[in-house]
This record gives sequence, C-alpha cells and structure tokens, in this order.
Amino acid sequence: MLFNSRNWLPEVFSNKDFLSRDVIAGITIATILIPQSMAYAMLAGLEPIYGLYASFIPVSIAALFGSSRYLATGPVAMVSLLTAVAAGSLAGGQSDLYIYFAVLLAFSVGLFQVLLSLAKAGRFFETIPRHVIVGFTSAAALIIAASQFHKIVGASKIGLNDLSNISFFLSNSSLNGQAILISLAAFAVVYVMKNKSQNSTINNFAALTAVIVSILASNIFVYNGPIVGYIPDGFPAFTIPSFGSTEIPFLLFAIHTLIITFVGFMEAMAVSQRLSFKMAVRESQELKDNEASKFQTNQELFGQGLANISSSLSGSYPVSGSFSRSSVSVTANGFSGFTSIVTSITVGLTLLYATDLLFYLPQATLGVIIILAVLPLIEFRKMKEMYKDNTKEGIVTWATFFSTILFPILNLEIYEGITTHIWTGIVFGFVLSLILDKFVRN
Repeated sequence: MLFNSRNWLPEVFSNKDFLSRDVIAGITIATILIPQSMAYAMLAGLEPIYGLYASFIPVSIAALFGSSRYLATGPVAMVSLLTAVAAGSLAGGQSDLYIYFAVLLAFSVGLFQVLLSLAKAGRFFETIPRHVIVGFTSAAALIIAASQFHKIVGASKIGLNDLSNISFFLSNSSLNGQAILISLAAFAVVYVMKNKSQNSTINNFAALTAVIVSILASNIFVYNGPIVGYIPDGFPAFTIPSFGSTEIPFLLFAIHTLIITFVGFMEAMAVSQRLSFKMAVRESQELKDNEASKFQTNQELFGQGLANISSSLSGSYPVSGSFSRSSVSVTANGFSGFTSIVTSITVGLTLLYATDLLFYLPQATLGVIIILAVLPLIEFRKMKEMYKDNTKEGIVTWATFFSTILFPILNLEIYEGITTHIWTGIVFGFVLSLILDKFVRN
C-alpha cells in the first residue's frame, strides 16, 4: 500500500514523451491552483498564504501514495467551507485559536483516513447515498457563491444571516465601484477564454489571465478596493501540531473531523473513479502491458490521508481532490501522477520568488474565481431528474438541500455547545435516507 507511484514513475522517466507531457500538464495545473488556492484559503477564513502551503507538499504526497494517476489534490471549495465552519465553531470567536484548529483538523482528518485505509474500510464510502451528497454539495455551493458577494462589490463581509435580508445588508453597506469593475472584468476574461475558445490551452489559462489583468489594473489605476496584501515568501515551517496546548471540545471536534473526512474523500473518490473509467482506453493503448491502471479505494484513501497529514505538518488546513484541476490534467494530456510533482515544484518556486507579485491582487478577483469554480456544483437539473426517476431519493435530495441552507440560519443548539450548521444538513439527509430506505418503498 505504500508507494503506488512505482507503477508509473519508471514509465515516465523511460519515455521522453510521457515526461514532457507531465511537465506541461503540471505547470498548467499550477497556474490554476495558485490563484484558486489563495481564494479557497480566504473562503476557509485564513490568509492566502495558507492556500499556497496546502498546495505545496500535499499535492505530491497524494500523487505518490494515491491510486489515481490524474487526481489533482489541494485546497477545494467544499472542504474550505467546512473548515471555516469547523474552525469557527471550535475557536469560539478566539482568532488566535482559529488557525490552530484548522491545522489540527487537517491532522485528525488525515489520520482518520489513513486508519480507515489500513482497516480496508474504503468500501464504506461507496455505500454513502449519492443523492445525499448531491443535495448537500448543491446547497453548500450556493452558500459559497453567496458568501463571495461582498468581495465582488467591495463591501463588508456578509454572513449567512444576512442572506435572509439582503436588501437591508445592501442599504447598510458601502459598495466599491472599482471592485465591481474589477469583478466584471475578471468575469469577462474567464468567461470569454473558457466559453468562446475551442483551444484547451486558452481555456486552462483563464484564471491566471484574470489574475494578471487584475494586478495590472490595480497598479495602473490605483485601485482602492481590498487587495490580498503582503504574502510571506519562503517554504512553510514544518511542525507537528499539538493536541494538548489548549482545551479541545472533543465531541464537536470529532463531528467536524468525520464530516470533513467523508465529504472530502467522497469528492476525491468520485473524481478518481470517473477519470479512471474515462482514461482506461487511452492507457491501455499507451502502456506496454496494455493494461489500464485500476482505481483502488483504500489506496486512494491512504494517499489522501497522508496528504492531509502533510498539510497539517506544513501548518495548513485539510485538502481533497479537485474535479476541475483533475480534468485539466486530462485535457492537458498528462500521463501520470508526475504532473502533481511538477505542480508542487511550481508552487514551491512561487513561494520562494513570486509572492511579492501577488501583493496588489484584488480580493474581488479571488471572489470571482471561487464563484465560477462552484457554480457547476449547483446541480438543480440533476436534482429534478433524481426526483422524477426515483421519488424517494428525490425527496431526500431536496430535503438535504433545504436543510443545509436552513440549519445555519436557524442556529439551533442540539447539545451543550453544539449548534446546527451546514454539517447538520448532510447528517439530516443521511439519517432521512436510512429511515426512508427502511420504511418506505418506491
């Protein structure tokens, strides 16, 4: 179960074509990952540098030990949101404990994933109802998109409770015209490059182009909206997190660890399985033994677990597999997990030499990047189809969707010190699915 990379490393270094393809794909993914990781870190309630830390060592670790040749690991929207909810709940409003719990969660999630893989418990993830995940991710993606609204208009941060009275929020918040213009420009750049061009290279460099255009505009026109600001250069300090330095509410900590573990790996597993099936024909044609690599749930769980542990040791927060970046690995003609190693090297060079270039990056651009990344996760059409094809599953899907949105707003105390939030939505959906499966027939 250790180095799964032994299956592809010899092939890469014995074939110049495979090597060059992985180098190009790895650099391409890095140009997407760098701005995305900073945006996702801010979604998690952290400084942008923590996104870059989570995009450094963990990316390579997941590739070296995981099962998939194509899975691109790193910060992702859903896990970032769950981390924000978890760290906020655990820290109890103490800002100095926020990053402490984010780092601790990465370690506990990683350790739990490794233990599950060693216990060969990977099949359990295949029993989690897909319709529950669809309802949850659609609602969570909607919440994420709404949470970025304040960035694209240059206003103060919007909370979940503000969503129920958006007109009051707007009337009591000052909007920034320059931030709105930057947001519109970034939207236009990404939309045109992704949707009006048939060239995959142009598609893949959309986010980077939006970042470059935004930074240039910020400098030329003396931008007065919120910017990323100072990002320290150099590699992260590698330390082992301490569980004894502060009092930990273990029940709440365990709940959040479970939720991030399952949601994070479900996303990684779904991406890996889809790409494994999609690339089977191409692999069988290219490989000497004509046998395509097979997705192994426990091996991937092992790789994701070590990636999360390495993220914690790097002083950052939980990571998972990204569908959008993994798809880029395929469209950029990547051959193996060596693409992720190249991506790590590129991020490392950025940490050493290029953080100063990101100082004037408008936060509005990062908000645009997040919104465009999560919009495909809002699957209303699929939810309608689920209800039409299977009424029982459809009810669970929509119930999960609405509960995920409502529970954070209601903020009900269900146990001493534990209140409802988005995580309660997926638990509610899972329990409802079990009840209906037991007592109701289609």
